[in-house]
Amino acid sequence: MQLRFELAQPSDITVAFPFLSDTISSKIEIVESHPADTTKLDGGRLSITKAYTITSFDSGLHYIPPIQFEYIEGEIMRKAETQPLALLVVNPFAEVNPEKGIFDLKPAYNLPLIFAELLKYWKWVTLFFLLQAIAAMVILFLQRERKPLREIFIKEKPKEPAHIIALRELDKIKQEKAWQSGRVKHFYSELSDTLRKYLEGRYSFPAMEQTTGDIISRVRRIELPDAKLYDKLSKVLETADLAKFAKYEPLTDENDFALISAYFFVNQTKEEPLVTPEEAAKESLKKEEMESAS
Repeated sequence: MQLRFELAQPSDITVAFPFLSDTISSKIEIVESHPADTTKLDGGRLSITKAYTITSFDSGLHYIPPIQFEYIEGEIMRKAETQPLALLVVNPFAEVNPEKGIFDLKPAYNLPLIFAELLKYWKWVTLFFLLQAIAAMVILFLQRERKPLREIFIKEKPKEPAHIIALRELDKIKQEKAWQSGRVKHFYSELSDTLRKYLEGRYSFPAMEQTTGDIISRVRRIELPDAKLYDKLSKVLETADLAKFAKYEPLTDENDFALISAYFFVNQTKEEPLVTPEEAAKESLKKEEMESAS
């Protein structure tokens, strides 16, 4: 069945539809997300329809919570939500009546395997035993040479820390200087995506799928090293929303401040590498040697 959202709005207001990935609730799943259909109405208004194909495998009355929309009116971001719904799922199959008797499945009928059928697969059988023989020879050779098996495999490249990736992306944004060539929306889109991806990698929550308000609410539950970091992150993301979705053109100083704030947030919240006791002892010994030499 389909769940449809119908929205009528003035053409000069930007409305952001909610991001629904694969579920609406624990009992209702999304099978397919259909493209939005926009129709022009009289009086400079727009009608936007968005449909989702949904399904549920559990019978009963399931609750669909209010779905939240965000829209920008002037320079103010507002929120609106739908009314809650209920979905009744009925099992279409009749229940088994034990009084009428229950019949078991018939047993499988086994046909005898004849030699003529085996001949059809002689190539695959030969290849299987050949590969087994080669593998045994390789293992015996390595054991004779006393080389561990792990040496013949390529080690997986360690995953880059989230702050390394974020700082590299910020350097690209800085070198591109998109805001200086009039591409302000592109600049803030790249800046916002970089911070969201960093938050996902650093704090393990789906920032790319959340609204700015949800992100700030989630980050405020994290203990950051400086209280100013919450306001800096909020300012950058909110300015990015206004630049992307509204007709807001930040000043040059605001663009520079947004980029500097992004660098500051990443550097202040980056994950420090763990130091083993041996490394700490070596570092302490080096400091003592340098102090004694001076």
